Amino acid sequence: MDAANKAILERTKKTRSVSRSLVTKQINKLESEISNTADKTTVHEIYMQLISKFEELSTLDKEIENLIDIESLEEEIVTREEYRDKFIIWKIRAERYVESVSNTAIQNSVENQPQNITLPLNSTVSSILTNQPRLPKLTLESFSQFLG
Repeated sequence: MDAANKAILERTKKTRSVSRSLVTKQINKLESEISNTADKTTVHEIYMQLISKFEELSTLDKEIENLIDIESLEEEIVTREEYRDKFIIWKIRAERYVESVSNTAIQNSVENQPQNITLPLNSTVSSILTNQPRLPKLTLESFSQFLG
């Protein structure tokens, strides 16, 4: 590998190191918010930031894989997959959390609704419901009758 490619590789690895750190911090932040039962908007915002950071990390991983020697490739792939696994785990947890908070909110709003409420219909709706026009019934001939 020539000096120019080595310099590019080192620069990309340094950038990836920072990116990995940011992904880890975002995962820790997401974990903290979920364990503190934060509102779904906050969790969703952190989750979307995590997706963005992970996409950047994935791009850097691909660049490095194209620059490194074959001997180092296995180690790079193993490390990349460890980060991908962490991301997938927290992606699923965040989605489940947002969904469960949404379902709980819907359930609570339904439970808090007064029961047996009858709302008066206004005159327009009432007249439409009682004065529906009668339409003729249509009979459709089957297609096979016209073939033979």
